[in-house]
Amino acid sequence: AAGAHAQSTARANVPFAFKVGAKEMPAGTYTVQSKVGSDIIMVHNVQTGISALALGRRDSAAKKTDKLIFHRYGSQYFLSAILGSKGSQAVVLPAGSQERELQIAHAPAKSANNVEIASN
Repeated sequence: AAGAHAQSTARANVPFAFKVGAKEMPAGTYTVQSKVGSDIIMVHNVQTGISALALGRRDSAAKKTDKLIFHRYGSQYFLSAILGSKGSQAVVLPAGSQERELQIAHAPAKSANNVEIASN
């Protein structure tokens, strides 16, 4: 029963503002938590106390370790995936409506970039 409430936590310094779904998050130090067996992710700014919840989906085992992956469109960043320790399942966050609009707008130029931030 104790394992049902276990959490996975990562900590990362993010040097730019970004969005989790529709919520704008400022640059800063973040903890990212997920309950084992749950697809709900909590992203929490350590300095400001601002938090956001997102519903992700489990993906194949991570080949890279301990990273937050962001999609970048111009100067806007969207949290798109959380990779834990090597071999653990990655969590992928679906694109929200604003990110989907930017994907369409930037499709001809293929100018979206992935930005990786190491976590510990």
